[in-house]
Amino acid sequence: MQVASQTNDNESDGREQERDRVVWIRTQALAVLLLFIVFWTMATWIVRTNVQKDDNEIPTDLLVDLNLATQAELNLLPGVGEKLANDILNYREEIGEFTSVDELMNIRGIKQGRLLTLRKHITVNRATGQAPR
Repeated sequence: MQVASQTNDNESDGREQERDRVVWIRTQALAVLLLFIVFWTMATWIVRTNVQKDDNEIPTDLLVDLNLATQAELNLLPGVGEKLANDILNYREEIGEFTSVDELMNIRGIKQGRLLTLRKHITVNRATGQAPR
């Protein structure tokens, strides 16, 4: 009888140790997952903040002609990324050359505040040879 009792105790201890091991493995997996999420979030935030242009990084003498600018030149402007630069180029291609800086307001994504920020860095010269609208 004592042998059977000892066997049950050994089996019970074995099951308890296995359960403890499984709990430890799950805890470690959860910790690794949480660390991954934290690092991923931090990396995403760092990339987003580094992509945004700071007004201090833009040369004060930067002046971009809307009728001659390339996408790369438009990307130098504060608040102008690839999509907005493409929208400006598409507008210029569809409508023709700009006759005024204020025409940027016709492009989706450019409101009064952004235009005020851009105004000191953009100009409109009618030197492209396209017929005016």
